[in-house]
Amino acid sequence: MMLMALCKKEGHETRLVVLGRHRLGQVAKSFRPDVIAYSASTGDMGSFKKADEAVRRAFPPSSASVPFRVMGGPHPTFSPEVLHEMELDAICQGDGDDALPELLRRLETGQSVEGIANIQARGAAEPPRRALTQDLDRLPFPARAAFYEAIPYYRSSGLRSFITGRGCPYKCTYCFNHAFNRMFKECGPVLRRRSVDNVLEEIEQVRRDFPPLRLVRFADDTFAHQADDWTREFADKYPRRIGVPFYCLMRSNTLTEETARLLARAGCQAIGMSIESGSEVLRNEVLHRGLTDNQVRNSFALAEQFGIRTYASTMLGIPGGRIEDDFDSLDFVRRMGPTAPIFTICTPYHGTDIWRKCVERGYVDESAPDAGRIGEAGTLRCFTPQERAIQQRACYLGPLYCTSPKWLAPAVMAAIRGPFPRVLARYAGFTYTACSTAIKIFPQAIPRNPMGLLRIGLDSVRHLL
Repeated sequence: MMLMALCKKEGHETRLVVLGRHRLGQVAKSFRPDVIAYSASTGDMGSFKKADEAVRRAFPPSSASVPFRVMGGPHPTFSPEVLHEMELDAICQGDGDDALPELLRRLETGQSVEGIANIQARGAAEPPRRALTQDLDRLPFPARAAFYEAIPYYRSSGLRSFITGRGCPYKCTYCFNHAFNRMFKECGPVLRRRSVDNVLEEIEQVRRDFPPLRLVRFADDTFAHQADDWTREFADKYPRRIGVPFYCLMRSNTLTEETARLLARAGCQAIGMSIESGSEVLRNEVLHRGLTDNQVRNSFALAEQFGIRTYASTMLGIPGGRIEDDFDSLDFVRRMGPTAPIFTICTPYHGTDIWRKCVERGYVDESAPDAGRIGEAGTLRCFTPQERAIQQRACYLGPLYCTSPKWLAPAVMAAIRGPFPRVLARYAGFTYTACSTAIKIFPQAIPRNPMGLLRIGLDSVRHLL
C-alpha cells in the first residue's frame, strides 16, 4: 500500500491484486498494466509463481503489450536467483520507496533501467546499494483504499494496522534482519522511526476515512526497544489523541518494568512476544535470540502484572535439537501461561544464517526448495519421518495443550505423541487457534456484521490451514 501511494504521487494509475482472492492473469488482461510489481516473502512463493505463470499465458512473448515484471520484498532480496528462475525483468533488493518510482520514470521515458540503486535488471551488472530511507515522515500514508477495494468485507473488521519504524538490531539466525543489516551496513543507520505526531496523524486519518477503528495493531518487529523519549512521548499523546486499545510486538529483553508501565499507560491491550524454544541452548546457540530463561519468565510475569495479554510464538523442529526438546518447549510454554500461544515448525529460509548452518551440516540440500507455510511438515534430515509427524501434530494441537486444564492436558499430549489422524488434528487445532487468538487477543477486530464475521473467520482458518 505504501508503494502504491508513492506510485500515485508520481501520477501513475494502480490496481491491487490479492493472491488467493483474484486471478492475476484475468485482472492483468482487463487492466492491461505496463508494470506488474510483486511484493513477495519466501513462504508465499508457490502462490506467486502460479500467478506469474498465468500472467505469462495471458501475455505471450509475441504480444505487443507484455508487462514489465519486477519483484521486491524479502524473497528477491535474499534469494536473487529468482530473477532468472522466473525470468523476471528485474528485482528490487531492500527499500523500494525511491527505487520503484525511479524505475517507472525510466520505463515511461524509454530509458535503460540498468544502474538504478537496489534494482537488479536481468542481464545487467549488479547495481549499487541505495541509502536506507531515514526520513520516514516524508513518505505518504499507505493507499489503504486500494486494499478495501480489493477485499471490501475487510472494512467490517475493527482492526487497522500501522508501522511506526523500520529496522531491527538483533541477529536471530532464522530471520531476514541479520542478512539485511549485512547487505546494507554501509547505507546508513538501520533503526529508523517516524515521529510520534506523524504516526498519530495517520491513525487519525484512518479513523476518519476508514472506520470502524476499534483496535490498532503496530506491526514493527519490536515496538519499543527501550523506555526512550519516543516511547514516553507516545505514551503521553496516544491515549489523548487516539484512545483506542492497541497490540504490538515486543521481545523479552525489551519488556522491562518501565516499558511495560508505559505501554499499559498508553493503552496496550496485548503484545506478541516470541519464546521460540523452551531450551535455552537452542534459543541462544542455534537461534541467537540472546534471551535467558529468567528473562522470558520475567517478561511474561511483567505482562501479567500490568494487565497486558500475551500472544506467544514458539518453534518446533529446530535444527540440532531433539524431539525431546519439542516436548520441553510445550511444557515451558504451558508454564509461562501466555494468553494465546501458537506453534510453528522451524523453516530455514535461503539466505539466513540458520539455512547456511543446515546446509553445512547436511540437514538440507543447498538447492532444496524452501518449505511452505505455517504447519507444513519440516524436511530437515536431523529428524526422522516419525518425529516430523509428531512435530506437525504438536504444531496443530500445542496451543490447546498449553491452555487446557490439568485434567485435559494428558489427553492432548497423547494425541500429539500419536498416532492421531493428521487431518483431524490440523482442522481441530487450527480452528481452535484462530478462534482463541481472535477472542483473547483481537476481540475488537471481530466484525459485528454477521456476514463479515463469517467471511473473515473463514479467511483466518484458511490462512492457518
